[in-house]
Amino acid sequence: MYLNKNLNRRKNERGAALITTLLISTLLLGAGGALILTTSMSASTAVDSTSEMQAYYVAEAGMQSTLNVLRGNVQPLVTSTDRMSFRTAIIPQISNGPGNSGALRFAGWLPYNNRMDPASLVPVSIGAVTGGYRVTVDNLDPNCHIVEFETSGVIGGSDAATPYQRTFGTVGGPDEVTIRYVKQPVTLLSPDPNTFPLISDSSLGSFVIERPLTSTQDGVVINKTSFNLTVVQTKPWAATTTFEASIEGVVNSTSSTVKVTFDKLAMRADGTTFTLNISGASQVLSLAYTSSPGTTSLASRVTSPDPKRLLIKSYGFGARGSEKRLEMLMTRENLDFETPAGTTLKGADDCSALDLDSGSSGSKYYSGIDYSGKEPTRPAFAVSPCDQDDANTGIKKPDTVADPKVGLLGTDVNNPSYLDSADLARSYLNGLQAKAQTIGRYFSGGQTINEPVDTPLFTFVDGDATLLNGSGFLVVTGTLTMRGNTNFKGVILVLGGGTVVRNGGGNGEILGGLTIARFDRTSGAFLAPSFHTNGGGNSNIQYDSTALGKSLASAMNVSGVLEF
Repeated sequence: MYLNKNLNRRKNERGAALITTLLISTLLLGAGGALILTTSMSASTAVDSTSEMQAYYVAEAGMQSTLNVLRGNVQPLVTSTDRMSFRTAIIPQISNGPGNSGALRFAGWLPYNNRMDPASLVPVSIGAVTGGYRVTVDNLDPNCHIVEFETSGVIGGSDAATPYQRTFGTVGGPDEVTIRYVKQPVTLLSPDPNTFPLISDSSLGSFVIERPLTSTQDGVVINKTSFNLTVVQTKPWAATTTFEASIEGVVNSTSSTVKVTFDKLAMRADGTTFTLNISGASQVLSLAYTSSPGTTSLASRVTSPDPKRLLIKSYGFGARGSEKRLEMLMTRENLDFETPAGTTLKGADDCSALDLDSGSSGSKYYSGIDYSGKEPTRPAFAVSPCDQDDANTGIKKPDTVADPKVGLLGTDVNNPSYLDSADLARSYLNGLQAKAQTIGRYFSGGQTINEPVDTPLFTFVDGDATLLNGSGFLVVTGTLTMRGNTNFKGVILVLGGGTVVRNGGGNGEILGGLTIARFDRTSGAFLAPSFHTNGGGNSNIQYDSTALGKSLASAMNVSGVLEF
């Protein structure tokens, strides 16, 4: 009875074990499913993360490729321009190549799958990283092609109240002649920004010869008189430059032999080039005169500067539809320089003896013949006129120096503008120092420079430096020491200390242009520079227009990179 009673009480518990089992199984199933889902999601996230990282690396590859193009290390695929610049980068027919006027994306330089398709990519395959990128370029100085300027002039010996004119002969007398410069008023030039180069025809003012009715004498002599023409630019950037010239000749009643002879054919103002447009590319302007007044215009050609800022965007595409976007701000400085010879030595103002020793051991080759074969031959050495004899004496092995061996600054070749005076040289050097500090390339003395020879860099060393290898735009204010196996491509300016020493043997090449000038950084005149070569080997110093052109790229600076 007792057993039956217990059995009856448990009849209501039938099926409990099944329910419990089902509940526990459900929980275990849910936990297992969650684990499987989490594992699957983690694997998917890992794959997606890898894909995104690959897309990032692909976008970064686009940035590096663009830098190589802008630095002149990439040959064009379909354009006729052999070097990219900030200006050519924003001209569709050059940046993208002929017939492709779409978004600026360097299609003329980078190997897109389809140059004409804006959506095409440059394929990338580096190890396990595969994908493609495309780049775009935006000009952050869109109005830099617009140039605005005016001029003024000063004739030597003129009255302070009217510096732009001078009367020769006797005022009121039969030999009275007045020569007046008429300034160019504010002029705005706006060339088509899609042409290259951007050149506008303009004027830099005019000259007027006047004779009053009382002037009857022929053969009025205009003795050599100085004349300075100043160009004041207000757009795209404020800058000033000055043409120096002289006026001389004879004025008759119906004719004139008066000429204005300019020291230089072209001058620059923060990237803008003002070039005299005189027949025959001459630096001599003949002043016409048949009756009073006789007016002669000074024609010119103005080349607009390059922009100073470009925004580069790189779109990287990887696996599984991943995409990364990077943008890079590129800035640059206008490095105005002139290189009249393979090696230029600015002599002392007091004509103190030039200290030049080209080396007597081995074949030290010096040449002004353009290594790239694009420009006319220049002298191997350019020196100040009073240093000609010292230069010829300093060439120890004339058979290893290409003709013309020695050229005279201001006579055979132009004297670089920054070497017209010690004050201008100091100002130029100070400007280069400021630019170097702006882009983080200013170094104190005692530096050893050993950089790649195909990656142009702007380098300013305030003091002594030792050069092993490098390229770009190098400025040294003290003594520059090189070895016989030193290799460099670009501009070397040794300004201030003005001393260069080459020691040891080797077959190194200096391609571009070397300029040496000695002066105190605070005051005083030019002093005698020094250039010495010791040791054997077959080293070479030669003018190279391509290396000089690429050196301008060294003024580029990556101001920032971010993901957007």
